[in-house]
Amino acid sequence: MLQSIRDYTQGWIAGVIISIIILTFVLWGIHGYVAGSGNSNIVAEVNDVEITKDQLSVAYQRLRRQVQSQSGSAYIKDEAVLKQRALQAIIDIEVLKQGSLAQGFYISNAQIDNYLQNMPEFQVEGQFSVERFNEVLSATLLSTAEFLDLIKTTLLIDQPKLGIVFTSFALPDETAYTISLVNQERNLDYAKIPLQFMLSRMGSIPAADIKAYYDKHQAQFMTPEQASIEYVELSLDDLASYIKPTAQMLKKFYNENLNAYTQPMKWKLADIFIPVSSDASDEETKQAEKNARQVALSLQDGEDFSSLAQRYSRGQLSKEWLTLNQVPLELQKSIAGLTRAGQVSEPVKTNLGWVVIKVVSIAEPSIEPYDSVETKVQDAYIRQHAEEKFADLREQLASLSYEHPESLEYVSESLNLAVKSTGLFTKAKPGADISQNKKVRNTAFSSDVLNLQNNSDVIQLAPGKVIVMRIKSHIASSLLPLDSVSDKIEKQLRSTKADEELGKYAQQVVSELNSGANPASLKSASQLQWKTAGYVGRYSTKVVSAVLDLGFRIPHPEKGKTAYGAGKMDDGYVIVAVKGIKDGVVANNKQSLIFAEQVQNSEGLLEYELYRQSQINNADIEIYQK
Repeated sequence: MLQSIRDYTQGWIAGVIISIIILTFVLWGIHGYVAGSGNSNIVAEVNDVEITKDQLSVAYQRLRRQVQSQSGSAYIKDEAVLKQRALQAIIDIEVLKQGSLAQGFYISNAQIDNYLQNMPEFQVEGQFSVERFNEVLSATLLSTAEFLDLIKTTLLIDQPKLGIVFTSFALPDETAYTISLVNQERNLDYAKIPLQFMLSRMGSIPAADIKAYYDKHQAQFMTPEQASIEYVELSLDDLASYIKPTAQMLKKFYNENLNAYTQPMKWKLADIFIPVSSDASDEETKQAEKNARQVALSLQDGEDFSSLAQRYSRGQLSKEWLTLNQVPLELQKSIAGLTRAGQVSEPVKTNLGWVVIKVVSIAEPSIEPYDSVETKVQDAYIRQHAEEKFADLREQLASLSYEHPESLEYVSESLNLAVKSTGLFTKAKPGADISQNKKVRNTAFSSDVLNLQNNSDVIQLAPGKVIVMRIKSHIASSLLPLDSVSDKIEKQLRSTKADEELGKYAQQVVSELNSGANPASLKSASQLQWKTAGYVGRYSTKVVSAVLDLGFRIPHPEKGKTAYGAGKMDDGYVIVAVKGIKDGVVANNKQSLIFAEQVQNSEGLLEYELYRQSQINNADIEIYQK
């Protein structure tokens, strides 16, 4: 298998990595580590194994594309941090690989072969496909040898991890303790103090404070930058509307493309299927093949189809005409060889058994008359010629707009494209025109178009529609006057101050309650309206999450007492009382076993993390460039 893959993929030049290869080390840039480089510009060493600048560059670019894909933005906030992450990933992989080898772990070609064959990315109808493997790998930066090395490294590093995780165990006391915490229930009361409680007690904000805030936070009170653009648009549909072929042109096009107007050969088929179970013995498999060959011979000798189907297994007659692409891929070659009614195929082996096919009826390929497909011919002619014209004009549009970047007039006159314009829009808020397209807004506010006043590159708005644009007008961001925003500032300052004061007040109330004050005595002064939740678990939906989270963060109350705590909510603060605690239990032995397995897995992962850290801490790592 491995050799055949290597034979099929010799000499490939890989493309850009794609998301279908879901291997952690690919995403972190292991290709740069596995493939290596002859560059002597060393950025780090791991136990005397060198890591080059080229390896780091490949890993960094791979990680950068991953982050951009996840965030949906081309902007990277801190490239230095990202580069450090890429370098650390390469170092970690090298450390773990060396650790596995030092402990005698080994990966054979058979293990790699088995892993590769079971990757769903390379399977067609449940079976490994060399063609699919070639197709996927051709779109990556990995050669076949590099990809197989990648699998080997992945499996090698995973061996210690799986060994640690699968051999971990949990003692009964550990499981019981986990159950008592996870399934714990708490008896809760709670009272909300709305923000309005403090707002109603506050006076107005001094004008000096409003002015000071305005001066310090002027960036918050800037009008958004606005722009309008002018543009020329090249549209496939517009080009198509000008193409008016004559009848002679259409007939010539029809004759040149007869295959497009030919009905393919069709079959009505009968088949007899002899199943072979996945756990069948060699003897049963051979007998099924023997039966299939006997069926084929009997059908060729004219024996009745129905009686044979009943004798061996199930049979089926197709009720509809079938073209070749409507039958399963594994049967197409056999069916293509059946060219007359009554003809019988050789037995065909499938994933589920053997199939023998007989032709019931056959319809030869037929050419549709021109008169019956004239409209289709016209549409195809117009589309083909419009696409050819569109491709040619798009190239001219790109060249002319680049060669004459100071205006769209030359492009307009040369290509006979009208110059259109939009209203004002901001980068975040579009107008009622093509500025609704995010590409248009981003390009309009780019440095090349906005600051350098150049024509843009060709921008594709939709399939068959492109534009080139330039700035028509620009309104810079400006500071709003204080009078127009003072009310907004005062409201914000009042809300902030009220929130701070309410937090202090809530903590004061909690302090009094924990000191022994009677909740009833604070009811009128604090406007606390106590509600009883009763005993609730960690994942209860009886109360809002803010109450539940706070209720389980409050320390255990002393015996016979109630413990109180305060926490912030969206519209104020809440005070929660913990009146009692019940340790968690499980309903049955099955739940107990599930908990034990979860504790075991958690401890196994923790042990592996400690192993991983120890390998890294004990490695001789030298970093020369970050």
